[in-house]
Amino acid sequence: MVRVGLRRFVLLPLAMAVCLVAGAQSSAFSSGEELFRTGKFAEAVPLLEQAVASGENPKAYVYLALCYQQQKEYEKGLAVLERGMDAPGTNKKLLAFDAGNIAFAMGNYSEADKWYSIAIAADSSYAAPVLNRANTRLKAGRYAESKADYVNYLDLEPETPQGNAIKTIISMLTQQMENEEKAEAIRVEQERKQKEEEKRVAAERARLEQEEAARRKKLLEDVASSLQDAASENMSAGAEGTVDYGYESELE
Repeated sequence: MVRVGLRRFVLLPLAMAVCLVAGAQSSAFSSGEELFRTGKFAEAVPLLEQAVASGENPKAYVYLALCYQQQKEYEKGLAVLERGMDAPGTNKKLLAFDAGNIAFAMGNYSEADKWYSIAIAADSSYAAPVLNRANTRLKAGRYAESKADYVNYLDLEPETPQGNAIKTIISMLTQQMENEEKAEAIRVEQERKQKEEEKRVAAERARLEQEEAARRKKLLEDVASSLQDAASENMSAGAEGTVDYGYESELE
């Protein structure tokens, strides 16, 4: 009986310690969340870091990343979200969406596109990343893909209060793409004409060079022919002027 009593005496403080630790962990997350909601982001960071480290609440990743984002510490925010993607129990599509928002704020549109695409792949009915990816692709000048995302967003959220604005953007994108197609067709036609003109000029140059070469060849041939005629005339003149001395050999 004494031994049982001792065991109970020993176990009771241990149980109390576990409860205190659990209470401290819960307090870290709830306190950090409260500070976040009241806009005290710098004060919330160490508490939420503690909550993340302890694995107390998967939501701590989201709040912590948003705290860093509010303080424009974007790289730290992305790092937290990437860690959260590997942690159990986290909302992966939400983490990816927030990562896309941070990358967009950084002006890194290719990275933002990647994260929004991950969120959409996790849940194709998740409308928010579809809209934000449309905005991202618009910023990047990828108009056809941007338009497709805007159309998809309206399909997912037909009652959105932003519907008229999005329809205006879609109309403008359609016009922009038509203008670009026309400009491209003009450019291609001008390039074709330029190549044809270059080809014609090159052919004309080659023809003139051939004619010049032929003219020079004929000139050389004419000069050579005149020299040959002159030599023949000199030989004939020499034969006609030969003196016949008309003497006989002394030996005869």
